[in-house]
Amino acid sequence: MMLRLRWLALFVGAWAIVACGNDASGPGSAEPRIPVSGLLVFTVGVDLWIQDEQGARPLIEAEQDQQLLQPAISPDGKRVAYVVFQLTNAEGTTIGTDLAVASLDDPQQEIVVRHSRQAEFVWTPRWTPDGQSLIFTHEPAELTIRIVRLDLQRREAEVLREDARDADISPDGTRLVFVNTPHSGDPHLVVRNMSDGSETVLDPGREWPPIPVRIPRFAPDGESVVFSGGQSLPQVSARALGLNGPEDIWSYRFDTGALTQLAAIGEDQPDFAISDDGRHVLIMGAFGMYLVEAAPRDPPYAIAPGEFHGGIDWTGNVSGQEWQTIRESVFELPDGPE
Repeated sequence: MMLRLRWLALFVGAWAIVACGNDASGPGSAEPRIPVSGLLVFTVGVDLWIQDEQGARPLIEAEQDQQLLQPAISPDGKRVAYVVFQLTNAEGTTIGTDLAVASLDDPQQEIVVRHSRQAEFVWTPRWTPDGQSLIFTHEPAELTIRIVRLDLQRREAEVLREDARDADISPDGTRLVFVNTPHSGDPHLVVRNMSDGSETVLDPGREWPPIPVRIPRFAPDGESVVFSGGQSLPQVSARALGLNGPEDIWSYRFDTGALTQLAAIGEDQPDFAISDDGRHVLIMGAFGMYLVEAAPRDPPYAIAPGEFHGGIDWTGNVSGQEWQTIRESVFELPDGPE
């Protein structure tokens, strides 16, 4: 029996959740802001917030003229890496980004990579499976971009790949997925074998509908990759800069070659995180937070407030009962088996 969407409930129900989230998650509140279980670190305004069994609350506050972005929770769940964006040149500072690490129990910010010149940037930190290193994007100068691995104990940096960005490492540490030639106007998703350096372009014939692609992440089983993909627009100048309009969330399976659109949201640079069991994807956009299945049955709908160019990471799962409750808040479910 087909699912019957109640359009009035979709509009009223989703935004009622958003409104409740705003009321319940003001300064000093310990109520959940996002209706999922587990550990979450995410952007609220310019700061980072944490949500766990104690509820949602501020974790690290940005200093003046800064914004904290792109949190990444360590494999042991004890630390978070994130980007510190210096937004102005006020008081001797230069515009750029630093890479920071903080303990979740005692969140004292430690800068592990500091920008040394105007418009030098680091982006998209990802932990290696052993929690000893960070992989991130480094833009030392205009039109120069690369993937770097930083050993946090030795503080030694190693360039893994030039002319590439947005890398993630597989759960077993054997493969790297990244966006190749990001400044060319024709970026591709590429998987590299870490042992021999061999590379496979996932869409060599440029047949996928999403162009360009961004922020790929391995699923927990390593059998698929989830990424943000643009909706192709005709502006040649925008494509040359790797900016191609609103983005949706997609997944690609390595074994079957199946490309699936998980969420048609049309958001501007959304971020996302994948549940530990790989069954759900939590997406942060400007207009809302969306929760979708890895094998989607329903359209995406907002379950919490969004953040413009915000970031999120998550360790946890959505139980069957939790998913049922979320779906029932928006959809009228059939009485019998679907």
